[in-house]
Amino acid sequence: MLRKKELDFGLHMPSETLEIEALEGLGSLDEKGKPVKSRLKDVKSAVALFHTLRRADEGSSNNRARVDAMFDGANPYDSGRLAASGQGLKTNLNFGEAQRLLDISLSAYVDLYSSLERLVEVRGTEGEASEIKPKEDIVAEEITHLLRSWPEFHSSYLRLCNTFIKHGVGVTYFDTPDDWQFRVGGFADILIPRQTPSSENAIDVAIGRRSYHLHELYSFIKNPKAAERVGWDVDEVKRVILKNATSKGRSGASLYDDWEAMQSEFKNNDLYEGHQNPTVSVLHFWVREMDGSVSHYLCAESSPKEFLYQKISRYEKPEQAYVMFSYGVGSNGTYHSVRGLGHRIFNHIQTSNRLRCQMIDGAMLGSAVMIQPESQRALDELGFTYYGAYAVLSPNVNIIEKAIPNLGTAVQPALQDISQQLALNTDTVSTYGAQQGSPYRNQMQVVADMDVSTRLSGASLNLFYSSWNRLLREVVRRIVNNKKNDPALKEFYKRCAQRGIDKSFISSLDTARTRAVRSIGSGSYANRLVALRELQAISGSFDEVGRRNLTRDIVSTRVGHDLADRYTPQQEEPRPTVDNKIAFFENQQLMAGSPVPVVANEMHGAHLQAHVPAMMQLIEQMNAGAADPVQVLPAMQAFYQHIGETVQALAADPSAEGMVGEARQALQFAEEMINNTSKQVQKMQREAAQASPEAQGGGDQAGAGALDAKMQEHQVKMQIAQQKAELDMSIKQAKFEQEQAMRDAKNVMDMRES
Repeated sequence: MLRKKELDFGLHMPSETLEIEALEGLGSLDEKGKPVKSRLKDVKSAVALFHTLRRADEGSSNNRARVDAMFDGANPYDSGRLAASGQGLKTNLNFGEAQRLLDISLSAYVDLYSSLERLVEVRGTEGEASEIKPKEDIVAEEITHLLRSWPEFHSSYLRLCNTFIKHGVGVTYFDTPDDWQFRVGGFADILIPRQTPSSENAIDVAIGRRSYHLHELYSFIKNPKAAERVGWDVDEVKRVILKNATSKGRSGASLYDDWEAMQSEFKNNDLYEGHQNPTVSVLHFWVREMDGSVSHYLCAESSPKEFLYQKISRYEKPEQAYVMFSYGVGSNGTYHSVRGLGHRIFNHIQTSNRLRCQMIDGAMLGSAVMIQPESQRALDELGFTYYGAYAVLSPNVNIIEKAIPNLGTAVQPALQDISQQLALNTDTVSTYGAQQGSPYRNQMQVVADMDVSTRLSGASLNLFYSSWNRLLREVVRRIVNNKKNDPALKEFYKRCAQRGIDKSFISSLDTARTRAVRSIGSGSYANRLVALRELQAISGSFDEVGRRNLTRDIVSTRVGHDLADRYTPQQEEPRPTVDNKIAFFENQQLMAGSPVPVVANEMHGAHLQAHVPAMMQLIEQMNAGAADPVQVLPAMQAFYQHIGETVQALAADPSAEGMVGEARQALQFAEEMINNTSKQVQKMQREAAQASPEAQGGGDQAGAGALDAKMQEHQVKMQIAQQKAELDMSIKQAKFEQEQAMRDAKNVMDMRES
């Protein structure tokens, strides 16, 4: 029988007695009652604060260790205690039910980002709406490419989800102020005072512990003067590096007090071979100051003399330094009250494992033959003699027939009830699909059952995206503002430039409006298919772009984003807007010499992009002598007036400064051309009047009549040209509508076949 102590397999709540003591190392007001410049006085106070928070976390640390052991396959019984009590042969197995539940939960979170073509949405501020949206999409695609090209992105995301699912809270943080690549930890790596409310703005101090290789520390002070300007204590960093480089280099000289030899090792890349790449445990301190800003400190964990790095009020707000991910809201609204999946299922899994072990022990006992020797001598002489299909026992041995209770009949109901309780305790993830025996099973329900997929509940989904939004917003801010010579960022800007996006547009991004793109289906492949099918049923009400996007989403869901371009390639050309079409028809009117008013709420930039090239084409025709001045002059005057009014309406927008400047330069050319053409037409009028037979007898009226006849002829020609242009446009429109109808019909047939 197991002792009572052995049955105590639950998790223990940690003590909260160190809460007041935990913040003793932080200041608030000085002797005059004014807020202190820095709440963290010195490195001694910082290290003392770290040890205090670590002692307060000991109980939770033990619980996390037991939870990790459960997921890693630890047995439900202590093997040493079983052996000591004579039960060494007792079944002692972990059946992996906890790991299965973790994998199911993790798969849902992985689907949230792996199913997306773009991870973020960005907002530009430079240019008009019709121009901004295509540029925003390109930048978002390239940021997504940058993140997914980062070798550690996938593993970091998995570690993050794994941590907060198992233990309730996960943390992402940044090593340096300009590093866009985040790191991941949990309460095993990041310490905060207990009873801290579940809000990053409420965290007074967060302490992270990370191991650095010596070459990583050296990279921070490689340029000593620049390092000192940003907050590094170069001498302290050197001291820590030398203290931890205790082995001997190639020359055989000790490097403990020889910085020059150490620096030579760094420069020659000999550190790995000479020192086996030792590490230093470094503590990060993020301290919320009295004005809400966050200061950042670094020091060695072992025997520090000074801070390795310190920068008071380095961050405007906590999310610029770290972002907390929570699996729930907790019982009292604090981070430490949040319980992860491991805590919720621990007792159930332990009980389930022990019941299954007992059931196996019962089965083994029930299938065994019980033999009772009549004496000790008979026991010593016990033997079996086999004769083919039967065996003969030694004399003085009896076979005992004893009814062994079938433990399976008693254990199975208990196991079923435990499974139901596990489902209730893991309600953040729910299985999609109908029961196998249900008569109401459609195609998508069958897919759901085959997929064995999961979907996240609304509450857990919103909690995750709340933190995921803040993290990606900070990542984008660091990418935009980064001044480091980062090869990955150089490639990012190069790719953007190749697609027509310059640095000025990227710099103009309103990073505060960055948000994460939400996945369709709440983390479930089957749910996503169902949603897309529902959208497909109403796709007739979508415009062309909407239908094309729906088709691409369906294809991407089936074959993945990498293969989607084979079937539904993305269109790189921007979608024409309504103003583009209006500007096209306005050009027809202006070509006829008809004035066109400027409407206040139209996209003036789109109109300039259509009108200015058309006017410049007329100027080129005039310069080449390919146009009749009399015919072109009214059109030039109409374009000049309309473009001038459009420039006045757009001049107030600072983002359109370049476009307005180009338009004004074109107006100068047009003005010169109009003046020259007007003089040329007047000269032609005078020559026509003098050459007329009636000119000698007061034929001014006759000359004027001839000129009027010529202008009438010009107007007739312009009307014919305008009618022809309208006819051509109607033909093109009819052709476009016919082709679109054929494409829509083909898409419908393809969808039905699929």
